[in-house]
Amino acid sequence: MLPLLALAGCANNAAIVPGGILSNNPCIDAVLAEIALPGQVTAVSTYSHDPNSASAPLAWSMHYPAIGASAEELLLARPKLVLTGNLASSGANAALARAGIKAVAIGVAPTIAEDIGQIRTLAKAIGRVEAGEALVARIENALPKPAETEPTVSAVIWQNGGFVAGKGTLQDELLQRHGFRNASAEYGLASWGILPLETLMRNPPAVIFMPTSAQGEDARALSARQRLLRHLGDKTHIVDFPDQLLFCGGPTIVKVSAILSKTRASLIAHASGGGQ
Repeated sequence: MLPLLALAGCANNAAIVPGGILSNNPCIDAVLAEIALPGQVTAVSTYSHDPNSASAPLAWSMHYPAIGASAEELLLARPKLVLTGNLASSGANAALARAGIKAVAIGVAPTIAEDIGQIRTLAKAIGRVEAGEALVARIENALPKPAETEPTVSAVIWQNGGFVAGKGTLQDELLQRHGFRNASAEYGLASWGILPLETLMRNPPAVIFMPTSAQGEDARALSARQRLLRHLGDKTHIVDFPDQLLFCGGPTIVKVSAILSKTRASLIAHASGGGQ
């Protein structure tokens, strides 16, 4: 048997306890933070230890060692279950199968319904079905009913680097559910794409959901974008939308829904003369 080792990359030199459940996907970590029992998880994704990429609460993630996606790391950890994304190395998954270690892989859900299905899959895999249903209920209660008419307020979710979520994405459905029309198609973008600042300035939407703070090179680029966007005046509303909210579904949907709902209500109040 392999000895219990502190794996490279683990926070605070903590050892990964064998025989547990580990995740190497930050979106799965966000769900586990909501539904797993204390101590049930034995390792989380390295991304979940980085405040710039974590979707799970950082205070929760830092209680656990971090692990990557290589077969060597996963095998050394000796888990009973690995929760991973569908883009994980097929070689790593094959190595897990040869070692008799169960793995559950989920992808990037393009719809709310599929995202909820993934939550139920994860909850069943770790024996926490009731906790999974409680999270599903929170998500469903956070969402408005589907609009009966076509949304007329144009908007884009525009992230650092000009990254935009287009048609056929979870974010596109969330925009529609909250009364926004995703303007990405008007710029010739498909499901995901890069929207240059110059293109956005020539034909701005009514609302731009974007980060209002960043670090390093992203901070300098953001500052330049903000200076130019100020020239749009009252024509376009800029709403703070941190990058992390674009990465995952699960409990992130609740946070996104709160931002979209508040923005839509503010626009309605403004249009009716009720102020911002």
